[in-house]
Amino acid sequence: MIDLHAHTTASDGTLTPQDLVDLAAAKGLCVLAVTDHDTVDGIPAALARGKERLVEVIPGIELGAKWKGDGQMHILGYYIHSDDPPLLDRLCWLRAQRRERGLRMVRRLSELGVPLSWDRVVQLAGAAPIGRPHLARGLLESGHVESISEAFSLYLGSGAPGYLEKAELPPAEAIGLIRGAGGVPVLAHPATLKLTGSTLEACVERLAGQGLAGIEVYWPKHTEAEKASYERLGARHNLVATMGSDFHGSNKPAIELGMGCTEGVDVDQMLRALKSRAGAMRSARQVVGQTVDVGQPRSRLEKQQVVG
Repeated sequence: MIDLHAHTTASDGTLTPQDLVDLAAAKGLCVLAVTDHDTVDGIPAALARGKERLVEVIPGIELGAKWKGDGQMHILGYYIHSDDPPLLDRLCWLRAQRRERGLRMVRRLSELGVPLSWDRVVQLAGAAPIGRPHLARGLLESGHVESISEAFSLYLGSGAPGYLEKAELPPAEAIGLIRGAGGVPVLAHPATLKLTGSTLEACVERLAGQGLAGIEVYWPKHTEAEKASYERLGARHNLVATMGSDFHGSNKPAIELGMGCTEGVDVDQMLRALKSRAGAMRSARQVVGQTVDVGQPRSRLEKQQVVG
């Protein structure tokens, strides 16, 4: 079993990196990717615990991407160099934007007659970038709602009165940052794009042209028909088909670690393909200043050399 999409307390999960790895070991997972939102802070601790528990930890990240569609676009990055300066600089900017958004949402909730302590939200977030789950926990503690899901449906979800859009990177920049950090960029849970048919095809083709290297086919909320469609789509654009649960702990109690692992899928081949792409990214990263811009392959030959 493997799980290539999981979050810790470094972002909006409820398990520490160490506890996440412990849970993976208890469930019999041999490979776990730590993919926190907009931060790499949980990676060192997860890597260290992975060595202790004999769980291979893949250093990863999940970046939100701003685009013109109605759905959400998230880009996962695998095998990243978590000390990459351009990546860290951009993550610092995103963290500041998240904090400003959180403060504005608290103010809006107060105007709606739902007072929430900003200091408590900051405490709940701890060292993690402030996000809506921290506001939701604050609302639950304050007695304004009876569950985290109710906090989102009444106040914090898209279209709810307390909701504000967050700052996100353009897809090409998110992909370029991951590639520049030696990582493999993968489209997370494509169903959340809310696209089908030719419009989905055009979107994925455009992302592939910008350097996308994989697509998360096996995700708990994908139907069997969607999985088959995304698998075919990935094959047409030379994308690695990946799997992940999108585990967040008690913030998403219906999702269990390892839930995205699908029987009959050759996970060894999947991991070999990802590692091969990562090796190509590392090679490109070493010569980026000389010949190739890993964020924007300009020709078919360059794309083959960079993406693999």
